[in-house]
Amino acid sequence: MLFTRFALTFTAISLTSALPIRIPEQLRHSGLIQRADTVNVNDVLDGLSNNSTLPVIISPNDGGAPKVVIGGNPTEVPQGGSDKIVLAHFMIGNAFSYTKDLWKKDIQMAQDGGIDGFALNLGSDDWQPARLDDAYSAAQELNSDFKLCISFDMAVLPGNSASDAAALQGYINKYAKHPNQLLVDGKVFASTFSGEKSSFGHPTPQDGWNAEFKQPLEQAGTPVHFVPALFVAPEAISGDWSNTVDGLLTWNSAWPTDLTSQSQNVGGVVGALAAPVLNQVKDAIGSMDADTQFIGAVKGAGSKTYMAGVSPFFFTHYGPDTFNKNWLYVSDDHLYTSRWSTLIANRDKVDMVEIITWNDYGESSYIGEIGKDQPKSNAWVDGFDHTALIPLTKYYTTAFKTGQFPTIEKDSVVLSARPHTKAAQAADDGVGKPLNWELVQDRLWADFLLSGPATITLATADGNSQSWDVAAAGPGRFSIPLTVGGFISATVERDGKTVLTCKPEEYTFTDTPQTYNFNSFVAGCVAE
Repeated sequence: MLFTRFALTFTAISLTSALPIRIPEQLRHSGLIQRADTVNVNDVLDGLSNNSTLPVIISPNDGGAPKVVIGGNPTEVPQGGSDKIVLAHFMIGNAFSYTKDLWKKDIQMAQDGGIDGFALNLGSDDWQPARLDDAYSAAQELNSDFKLCISFDMAVLPGNSASDAAALQGYINKYAKHPNQLLVDGKVFASTFSGEKSSFGHPTPQDGWNAEFKQPLEQAGTPVHFVPALFVAPEAISGDWSNTVDGLLTWNSAWPTDLTSQSQNVGGVVGALAAPVLNQVKDAIGSMDADTQFIGAVKGAGSKTYMAGVSPFFFTHYGPDTFNKNWLYVSDDHLYTSRWSTLIANRDKVDMVEIITWNDYGESSYIGEIGKDQPKSNAWVDGFDHTALIPLTKYYTTAFKTGQFPTIEKDSVVLSARPHTKAAQAADDGVGKPLNWELVQDRLWADFLLSGPATITLATADGNSQSWDVAAAGPGRFSIPLTVGGFISATVERDGKTVLTCKPEEYTFTDTPQTYNFNSFVAGCVAE
């Protein structure tokens, strides 16, 4: 029996024994696994990462018709050393009221997720240096090995003169000897958001960063390992920037940013997406396409550090009277775990990962607790906690850093869903629908970590549920349509007993929202 991407269909037959099938790497994404007499391959394989392998079994259903069973960890994880680092991007600008106790709480939560440190986004507010100092003090008082580094936000920090660069040098020098400062190759690790236009009074930004930032620090005995997030073409990294940077963070690799309503020609389309568009979405989710050229440029410019981005969501909804940002990047099809799986499958090419973000509430990308210092984002953030992603993160960070998937001791599930239909017309929203809203799907997305073979069931209403048999321990990604006025729930059954039930009572799905909210509600449950 041959597996082909587009044509293979399993028809109703009576099978006397299970048939294991190895999944080719090109079949790394999917939609639903159906309990049905006819199952198309494009509807079978859910969220498999590039180059990964999960067992798939075709076996008799209760009445003799076949069912598809999937489960187990990927069996092939490329090796690439054990010196991998995972950071989370922390917006100091959203921490105005932070005390050292709050910093300690966040640090400990991040450590629980297998995160090695925070990349502290430093902006231009005059109070931010004090919060930066609190972060370093809190990490030291915890007596932990949690690391910190500064990510200079050059979208707001000035970069026009030598004195602007001298201010950046001052921060590096201040924390260079701190026990919690992240060092790479014995050098102070420093990053940025943007900076490709910061010339510090020199003819080019490359000259400016070298002459006013890197070289003075080197001469003063405080060399930096400089891995900025620059928004430039790959050839610039291997060309003009090759003598300036020690690596690159590809910020936009965290989302399929090229996937837009315009690129897919679906502007204004209210209904379900056509199959070709859905295939484009599935192919984009978790892909390495945004990384490949940059990896080649980074590694071709002297074996520099490549840092990839990973993020759970992106939705921002500011009108012209504030920040004038109103768009989303497609975050369906298990974006977060699919991206992690892809990075794990390519860990021999990726040195570091940055989770984007810990606390950027305004862009809905946070995995940490919701703080009270939001940037006017309460309308789409309050009530939408994402911290259930932290235990899930631990599973993937462990595999990325060690090359081995950890043993799953307890069954767990993380559910995510948006609060209203994509076609809904808000009653009182002055901003309007976000760009790219047409590309989202009204579905419940469920990420399971299973300790052994089980039957899992998802439901979004009393009359809308679906079950799958999972053949082995490992991660499982499943999805079903949401139901207006319904709920979201998941159960895990094993040996005739229900071992896990997850039904968040606070969730509702409506088609009559007051305002638009394309943020995701997230809930997690762990078996006792």
